[in-house]
Amino acid sequence: MSGVRRAGWAWAACLGALAGCAGAAPAPVAPAGPPAHVDAQPRIVTPAEVTTEPELARRAERALMEQRWRDAVDAYRTLLAADAAGPQSPEYAFDLALALEGMQERAAARDAFLDVARRFPEGPRARSALVRASSLDAYLEDWSALEAIGDTLLARPDIDDLDRLVALGSRGLARVELGEAAAKGGAAQPQAQAGSDRANDAAAAKDVYDGLELADTMHYGARDVLPVAVAQLRFALGELRRVRSERIVFLDPMQPDFLERFSERCGLLLEAQEAYAMAVRSIDPHWAAMSGYRVGEMYRLLHRDLMRIPAPPQSKTERQKQIFYAFMHVRYRVFLEKGIKQIEETIALGERTADTSPWIQRARDAKVALVTALEDEKAQIAKMPFTEDEVKAAMELLRQREANRKRHPPPKASP
Repeated sequence: MSGVRRAGWAWAACLGALAGCAGAAPAPVAPAGPPAHVDAQPRIVTPAEVTTEPELARRAERALMEQRWRDAVDAYRTLLAADAAGPQSPEYAFDLALALEGMQERAAARDAFLDVARRFPEGPRARSALVRASSLDAYLEDWSALEAIGDTLLARPDIDDLDRLVALGSRGLARVELGEAAAKGGAAQPQAQAGSDRANDAAAAKDVYDGLELADTMHYGARDVLPVAVAQLRFALGELRRVRSERIVFLDPMQPDFLERFSERCGLLLEAQEAYAMAVRSIDPHWAAMSGYRVGEMYRLLHRDLMRIPAPPQSKTERQKQIFYAFMHVRYRVFLEKGIKQIEETIALGERTADTSPWIQRARDAKVALVTALEDEKAQIAKMPFTEDEVKAAMELLRQREANRKRHPPPKASP
């Protein structure tokens, strides 16, 4: 019996050892619960790819910073379509307008900026969008739209001083240009037109001078290079003076107060030139090109108006008319020469700055007209029975006689 028990115990020990070698029985597996929630970004599906909004926004911003305008435009248009009226829409719409401006699609960029201001008037981008749109309207010469933006900005309670400068310059410039266009195209009676001119001048001048006074108070634009807002105000001041100058005409036949009117027009011309010369210092070459062209055109138009004066009634013979023609053209040729110099400087500036604005092409066209007029004058005088040197000598003799007459006036007749 004892042997049988020992054998049973040994067998049992062996089974226990085998069980220990095999390892313990696995614990029961608990039923699997629901998977943990993971936020997934909505997909944006285009014909070219499947992406997410954050990824596309990063790519759009990078394209904008690297001035890859076409890529930026495409990306922001896709983001706007996906975001609809979401929280990022104002930012995407503003950056889309910036990219369009970078592509030089200025009309589309202006409309995009105005859309930002219209759709999100209380948003942080509304004011900036209006300011950007105003600079584009000035470039596009859409004066009615520029005046409207000036009104809109000035009506906002949240504008700062810099915004006010832009608004005053925009509205002031627009009023000058619209007033000039109305005067040229209107059919009002002279007296009524004069009253309209004065009213428009007063409104435009108030905006321009208020803006310049504010800029002085802020010490804004005190350095050599003018910010765009101040350049616009200076250009507007030049335009105001130019328009006033060119309203002075020389009637047919030559009126007794010709010298007085001529002096007044030249004085306003020089004042306008001074304002334009300030605008030429703009950081934006567009304002410099506009200003330089305007100065050249002022001289061309002054010369044109002087040459339209017919010979006086005393000039009855053909020779007398020729003498009058020669005197007028030789004496006032200097205005053509000044105009050519100003236009050439403007063209050179455009070439240095790679400016492709319409004003540079206008300057090139004006140079052709000025040079042609100068050459034509010289050719006409060369056909006359006297030389240009003889004309200059006769003019000098008349000048000396007039100077002597002023120094030694004849005695007054006794009563």
